[in-house]
Amino acid sequence: MAKKENTNKQLNLIREQIDAVDQSILRALSKRAKLVIKAGESKENIGDSSYYKPERETQIIRNLLSLNKSELKPENIKAIYREIISACFALEKEINIFYLGPKGTYSELAVIDHFGSSAKRIPCNDINGIFKSIDQENSFGVVPVENSSEGAVNQTLDSLQSNDLSICGELELPIKHSLIGKKIKLEKISTIYGHEQAIAQCKNWLTSNIPDAKINAVESSGVALQKCKTIKNSAAIAHSSNAQEYNLNILKSGIEDLKNNTTRFIILGQADAKRSGEDKSSILISIENKSGALSKVLKIFESGKINLTQIQSRPNKFDKWQYSFFLDFEGHRTDPKIKNLMSKLSSATLSLKLLGSYPKSI
Repeated sequence: MAKKENTNKQLNLIREQIDAVDQSILRALSKRAKLVIKAGESKENIGDSSYYKPERETQIIRNLLSLNKSELKPENIKAIYREIISACFALEKEINIFYLGPKGTYSELAVIDHFGSSAKRIPCNDINGIFKSIDQENSFGVVPVENSSEGAVNQTLDSLQSNDLSICGELELPIKHSLIGKKIKLEKISTIYGHEQAIAQCKNWLTSNIPDAKINAVESSGVALQKCKTIKNSAAIAHSSNAQEYNLNILKSGIEDLKNNTTRFIILGQADAKRSGEDKSSILISIENKSGALSKVLKIFESGKINLTQIQSRPNKFDKWQYSFFLDFEGHRTDPKIKNLMSKLSSATLSLKLLGSYPKSI
C-alpha cells in the first residue's frame, strides 16, 4: 500500500512538471507570435508585400532538425513546427493555397504537410485550374508532378509549358492507399472508383483480391469517395484519413503495390525562392531534332559536375513533332556554377525557360 502511495506521489509530481513545461511552451509560443507580427509590420514598412518566404521556412525547420537531441523523431519535429509556423503565419497575412480537389485528396494532404492546417485551402476542379487561379502575390498552388512508381504527371508538365508561374518549393508525400466504402465484404464489391494514378498504383492488389470488380477512373480520390457514398456495392481508393470525413469505413488498408510509393509535389507562385543553402532548379528546354542534340546538353551538366536529378520529355504544344524536355538539377540560379550552366545551355538549345529555383524537400 505504501509503495502504491509513493508511486502515485511520484506520478503526480511528474504531471506537475509536465504542466509547468506546457505553460513555459505556451509563453514561448505567445512571444513567438508577437515577434512574427512585428516582423510583418517591418516588412510592410520596407514595401515587402510577399509574406511567405519558402527559403526562410525551410531554413527554420532544417536548423531545428539539426539541433534536435530529444526523443522526438525528425518527422515529429517537422510536423510540430509546420503547425507552429502555419499558426503564426496566419497572424501576418491570409494566403490562398489552391489544390486539386475536392476535399480529401492527396493534394490536400500535401498542402497541410507543407503549409500546415492554418493556411486557407481552396480546391480546384483540375490541374490547369490551379495554374489559372494563382493570380496574386500571396496565392500559391500545390500540384503533383511525379510518382515514384507511375512516373510523371503529364497534366502538370503541360501546364508548366503554357504558364509563366514559378516553382518555389517541393515536397514528397508517402502515398498509402486504402479501400474505403460502406460496410461490405470485399467479394461483394462490384465497382471501384479511383484516380487513374491511384488505380495504377494498386493494380496488382486489385487483380489478386477483387478480380471481378469493374474499375472506373475519376478525376480525384474525392470524387471517388462521393460516388461510393451513393452507388451500391462500390468502393473508393483513397487515403485512410478520408473515411471518417465521408462517414465511410476502411475496408482494407495498405493496398498499394509498392510500400515506398511516393508522390512529389511542387509549390507554384508568382516568383521562385531565394537561396536556402540546399536547393534545386527546374528548367524547360527545346532542342534541334537531330542526332546528338540531347547528348550535347547532358555533357554540359557532366562537365559542370552538376547533378541532374530528373529528365522528362513531352510533346511541344506549339511545334508539331517537336519535344520539350523538363530537367531538375541541384543548385540555385544565383550560384556561380548554375549561372555558367544556364549560359552554356542557352547556346546549346533552341529555347530555355527557367521554371524556378527552390529549397529541396526536407
